Amino acid sequence: MTSTPDDDISAQGAPPISRLMRAMQRRWRQSTGLPADEDLAASVPPPVENRCHPRIPIKATLVRVTDGCLCATAEIDNISPVGICLRNLPEPLYRDAESLTVFSSDNPGLPVLHIKPRWERTDWKGKIIGATIVNVSESWQLFFIHAAGRIGA
Repeated sequence: MTSTPDDDISAQGAPPISRLMRAMQRRWRQSTGLPADEDLAASVPPPVENRCHPRIPIKATLVRVTDGCLCATAEIDNISPVGICLRNLPEPLYRDAESLTVFSSDNPGLPVLHIKPRWERTDWKGKIIGATIVNVSESWQLFFIHAAGRIGA
C-alpha cells in the first residue's frame, strides 16, 4: 500500500498525536469501506427548515421568565405568531418544567405569556429555549404585527 502526503504522520501542522489519530482513522475507514471524511461531509444534505410560521428577530428586548420557583432575566431572540425563542437564560431554569411564564415590566405592549418549552440548547452565554405560546391572545397578535412592521420598515 502506498502512502500519500496526507497519510504521512510526520507532516507539519498538527501535533504528532493528532496526525497519528487522523492517519489511523483514514486507514480504518479504508479497510471498512466507509466513505472518507470529505465524502461524508459532501453527502450530508443541508438542514431543512421545519418551522411552520415566519420568525421575526427581536433586538434588545428583555423579559422576566419564571418556572414558579426561579425567576430570571432573558432576552427575546425571535418570535412567531405562536412561538417564542428566548436566550441567555441561566442553566437551572426550566429543568423539566411543563410551563414557564414570561412577562415584561419595561414593555407594556408585551402581554404576559404562558409558554410550553419545546427544545433547549446551551451555549457559552447561557441556555436558549424555543417554546410554544399556550395563551395566544389578541394583544400577542398585535405585538407580533407591530414587531413585524418594524422589521419591514
